[in-house]
Amino acid sequence: MRSFKLATFLFLLCQPLLASNLWGEESKSDQDTVDLVYQGITDLTLLRDDVLKRYTLMVTGESHKSYDASIKSRVPLRINRIYDLQARLKSKSFKYVASGAVLGVEQTNRPYECQFWRELLQCGLVMKANYGSASARGYKVRQKDETTKNFLEKNLVESIGFDPFDDLVLHPMFLRNPMNQYGWIERIFFTKSKLLSAETITQGDIRSKWQLNEPYGNFDIELTQSKAYGYLPTHVKYTSTSKEHPNLYGETEIKWKKHTGSGKYLPYVINAAAGGLFTGLTKEQHNWVFDWRLGKEIPDDFFDCESEDFRLQFSPLYDFHFDTFAKPGGYLAGTPWKTPEEILPKDEPTN
Repeated sequence: MRSFKLATFLFLLCQPLLASNLWGEESKSDQDTVDLVYQGITDLTLLRDDVLKRYTLMVTGESHKSYDASIKSRVPLRINRIYDLQARLKSKSFKYVASGAVLGVEQTNRPYECQFWRELLQCGLVMKANYGSASARGYKVRQKDETTKNFLEKNLVESIGFDPFDDLVLHPMFLRNPMNQYGWIERIFFTKSKLLSAETITQGDIRSKWQLNEPYGNFDIELTQSKAYGYLPTHVKYTSTSKEHPNLYGETEIKWKKHTGSGKYLPYVINAAAGGLFTGLTKEQHNWVFDWRLGKEIPDDFFDCESEDFRLQFSPLYDFHFDTFAKPGGYLAGTPWKTPEEILPKDEPTN
């Protein structure tokens, strides 16, 4: 309720003032377009806050960084095969995030591919973490006299997780950033950016242009919102206007899919690309597929604070098996990784 009131307040406060400054005595249709821009952004925050009360999310994708041929010491292009897991039950202060990668034989001293995980489980005041491939060692538990910061750093889990709604409209450099970006939708579009223009384009979609000044850089932003999805964002483009970082561009395409049980449109596929921070010689690319479970699709016993390996809670929901280590059998390989193209139906390409 608090999030709803805050988002609504920001919408009502900011939109008339900014629209007035932008349009002056322009026609009513222009004012309507501006209204739709802000309403779509507000609806995104309300959708976020509603979904993240009780949900699970499994992301499968690929991320990579490429280097310009002029860099003689550049490393070969390597496609990073990644997973992300998230689960939350807000009413019980339960939160789980995990970041996984598939390591090939060239990256380890093992004769087989393996999953490598970083996990963080919070249940009330209890905090657990794990770092590494399948093993029988179990979770490390934060001690009462240990600070959260020290616990996260010691167990190498301070940088896992992402914000599945806020990160959609941020510069792609934040997709793997350790900062908590929750609330940045409001920060970027309600308090930090200046709306320069808004126009209706094909299919009734709206394209708006913004100017953002932040300590990490100054940007022109182009935001496209789809009429078909209630003016949720489908394309976000960042163009750096900072002399210090002229090549720090960013571009994200977002595809939405209606969730069968709730009827809500949820992020389904993102394709994001960004230029390097200091030079134009590096680029990063992310192609991810989202798979959600909401509300009663998740059984109550899923949120088990005492689970010895919380990854396994996801297996029956997603028909997916994780690398495990069990005595006396030893290492058991999980479900093979699939490319985004293999996951999506043939009529839903990732690009």
